[in-house]
Amino acid sequence: MPIWITYLYIKRRNPQLNSWLFLVALGAGALSMLLGSILQVFMPVLSSGSPISLLYTIFLRNAFSEEAGRFAVFWILLYIASKTMAGSRTYSRETVIYVGVLAGFSFAMLETLSYGLLDIQLVLIRTLTSAPLHAACAARVGLAIFLFAKNQPENNTSHRVSRALFYGISAVLIHGVYNLLLLFPSTLAILSIILAYVALGSALAHAKMDRL
Repeated sequence: MPIWITYLYIKRRNPQLNSWLFLVALGAGALSMLLGSILQVFMPVLSSGSPISLLYTIFLRNAFSEEAGRFAVFWILLYIASKTMAGSRTYSRETVIYVGVLAGFSFAMLETLSYGLLDIQLVLIRTLTSAPLHAACAARVGLAIFLFAKNQPENNTSHRVSRALFYGISAVLIHGVYNLLLLFPSTLAILSIILAYVALGSALAHAKMDRL
């Protein structure tokens, strides 16, 4: 229901975001979670308990694998969507960002459900933070895809690619820092909430740039 309400609100601001793209976003959230889990299986597990092992697990095995899976799924589904719609169209930056936001909400909903209700405190924190966190990261992945896309202007290509890499890497770093903050006591867990909402606000600010 919250995802549907968010879609209806965004659709009023961006008519290009139709019901087909809404379904693409929902599918992207589910498939990226699946692909991210598969990638994690193929990444080695370090269980030494050292700080390096902890950082590897948080930033590479968890954050990087999920964002890499999200990148691959988004690219494929957005490409298919652009080719299957009448008139084969190119989506605006704003549209791609909003699709990412919706896909991030879908991902967060499924991930939170997978944790069950065994740890009420963890579920509560994730309910408040994981949705905006995944929406923010997915929006950045969408921005990276938008900048990497071949149908973008070819002038200043190196600058465009560097910006795409920045958004992709920042998605991994934000995701990793969020996971790291969740390891701290609840008194410091508020930082994860601040990070999630600031990251989401920053992503939405990029969408607004198309209307300036």
